[in-house]
Amino acid sequence: MKPHCHILGPGSLGGLFAFRLTAAGFQVSLIGQHQATKKQKLTLLTLQGQQTLEFPYESSNTKSPISLLWVTTKSYAALDAVTRLSHRFTSKTVIVTLGNGMGYHNALSTLVSGRLIAGSTTAGCSSPKTQTRKLAGEGKTRLGWWAGAETAPDWFANIKDTPWCSAWESNIEKALLEKLAINCVINPMTALLNIPNGQLLDSTHQQTLATAIKEVASIFNGLGHTDIAENLPHRVGHVISDTAQNSSSMRTDRQRQATTEHEEILGYLLERSSGLKEKPSTPLLCSWLSALRQPFPDQ
Repeated sequence: MKPHCHILGPGSLGGLFAFRLTAAGFQVSLIGQHQATKKQKLTLLTLQGQQTLEFPYESSNTKSPISLLWVTTKSYAALDAVTRLSHRFTSKTVIVTLGNGMGYHNALSTLVSGRLIAGSTTAGCSSPKTQTRKLAGEGKTRLGWWAGAETAPDWFANIKDTPWCSAWESNIEKALLEKLAINCVINPMTALLNIPNGQLLDSTHQQTLATAIKEVASIFNGLGHTDIAENLPHRVGHVISDTAQNSSSMRTDRQRQATTEHEEILGYLLERSSGLKEKPSTPLLCSWLSALRQPFPDQ
C-alpha cells in the first residue's frame, strides 16, 4: 500500500512537492484554507513539458488522522497552521518542515513529542497562475531528525534516490545554519534592491555584498561555527551563480507586498548574536532588518 502523506500549504513549494512525492510512490492529500473544495487540480511546468494531476483537498477542520505531514507554509505561519491540525495527530504522527529560517523548530517538535524532521531545500518554483506551478530549479532537499537521530524513517527509501533529494542528515541543524548564513546575505539584499540573485555580482554591489558576508561570518564565528564562516564567501558566490535568474522568496514576497520571512532569517541571526559575550559589529545587517520591518513605501 502506498504511504499516505499530507501537504500543508499547497502554494508554489507545496504544489511542487505534491508532484514529487506522488512520483515517488506516495498517496498525497493537500491541506489548505478553502473549506468547500474537495479536489484541487494542479499543473506542473518543467523544461521537459507539463503534467496535470488532481489531488484530494482538505481543510484544517477535517478530522481524519494524519500520519505524515509535510509543512510548506511560510515559516512565520507554520506553528499556528500546524497547531490547528493537532486534533488529527496520533502517537505516531511525523512532521516534515521545509520552511526558511529558524526559531520555530522546537515548538513544532513539541506538538508531536519530538517526531519532527527538519528540512532545507534549494528548489525553485513559482505560481504564474492559481493552479499552475512552474519549476525554476530542481535544487537539493536535505532532511534529518531535529532531535539528531541518525536512522531515517522507512519511507525515506522512496525518495533517497531521486535527483532532488540528498542523503539523510545526521546533523540537520548544521545544514539549516549553513542555509541560514547564505539566506541572510542574499535574501535581504535582493529584496531591498529589488533585483534577481545574479545581479548581486554586478560591480556596483560588490562592496555591499562583501560587507554582508563579513558581518554574517563574524556572527557565525562568534557562535562557534567557524567552518560555516570560513566557507561563506564561496557558498554565497556559488548559490548566486547557480540561481542567477531566480528571485529570492523574500524579494518575491516583498513585490507582492506580503509578509516576508525576515524575522525567521535575519532577525533570528541578529538575536543570536545579541547574546554573545563579544557582540560582532553588524551595522549593515541591522539596517537591513530595520528596513524590512518598515511598511511598504506606497502604503
